Amino acid sequence: MSDDLAGDSLDERYGLAEVRDLEEYAEALNRLVEQGLRDQRTTLLSEAEAYAVAELLGRFALSEPWSALNQLAASLASRIYNRLGA
Repeated sequence: MSDDLAGDSLDERYGLAEVRDLEEYAEALNRLVEQGLRDQRTTLLSEAEAYAVAELLGRFALSEPWSALNQLAASLASRIYNRLGA
């Protein structure tokens, strides 16, 4: 069953529907990352997909390294690289 049919969007489920600006968005995503670290680990992406995501996040993070959203992207890229053993 899709989220739309169940009346629950992913943004609502994960607390992103209420954010008002990029700073709140970065904070909400950071909370999700921390929650994800506590959740049981399951493989959701192949190694190749994870590497591609890490590369994209890393490149995004370099565009404005002082931005809260870009710092979160850098942190996520680093975590993915670490899990890949890179």
